[in-house]
Amino acid sequence: MDRLVKLRMKQPEGVMRQIVAQILLGQLNIDQAAERLKVNRQTVQRWMKKIEEEAEANQRTAPIDFEQPPPPPKPTRPAKPKTKSPVDELRAKVLTLEEQLEEANFKALYYSTLVRIAKHELGVDIEKKSVTKPSGSC
Repeated sequence: MDRLVKLRMKQPEGVMRQIVAQILLGQLNIDQAAERLKVNRQTVQRWMKKIEEEAEANQRTAPIDFEQPPPPPKPTRPAKPKTKSPVDELRAKVLTLEEQLEEANFKALYYSTLVRIAKHELGVDIEKKSVTKPSGSC
């Protein structure tokens, strides 16, 4: 099989979670996500189902406490001495930024899941409306 086809078949998990988070936040729809990643709709729907199942499994194991913030970030690796070459320093910085991006994407997914659960299961609409009327008390 062609190497490019193999690369397209298996997207990195961080990319998958980021796209699903964008769909859940309403920034993309399934067709746009599929087109952006050059996969079909069913693949994106499988990703969404997988992540929703993970969220449900996590929800069953730990009750949602709306007063609690998301779990603390993973401890980062201790910094090594500054005897690295500039290329090694840039690679380390890229790794750190990728970890921070994955954490930010997880937080976005976490909060969007909380908003969705509050809306569908508790009947509480938390999201800000896109069009608000002026109060007239100015």
